[in-house]
Amino acid sequence: MADINTPGSLLVGEGVFMQGTMRVPGTASIDGRLEGELTADTVIIQHNGAMDGRTTANHVRVAGVLNNTTIANKTLLIETSGRISGSITYEELEIKKGGALQGGIYKVGQQAPAPAMSARFAPAAPAAAPSAPAVAPEAAAPAVVSQAPDSAQPEA
Repeated sequence: MADINTPGSLLVGEGVFMQGTMRVPGTASIDGRLEGELTADTVIIQHNGAMDGRTTANHVRVAGVLNNTTIANKTLLIETSGRISGSITYEELEIKKGGALQGGIYKVGQQAPAPAMSARFAPAAPAAAPSAPAVAPEAAAPAVVSQAPDSAQPEA
């Protein structure tokens, strides 16, 4: 807790609600509720704490609730009581037994490949789509075949 009282740090106490954009050069410890955008070196969501918005930090430790977008450039630790949901990006991840993580999960530097994987699956849908137009050419083929015997009869 001594780290929280150092200059450049933020403490949102239990029962406190804050909303907005916060840039904290040190540690942001959330024991109340925060909505908006939080950027810090270290973010600690305490057991009673909740953050809803975009959280960006080198180190993130969650014992409470963290929703929306989380970017942990170095470490992400989810304690046994911690719950994270949304888009999560991390370099190193540790989830203690009982902790929960739900949403889009990406390793730092690998967010681009995730959409590329989706793009790989996207062609599968168009491949199914041509099967529907293939029915139309088959229907057209008998019409062409029926014209061929008509033209063959006058030649005979």
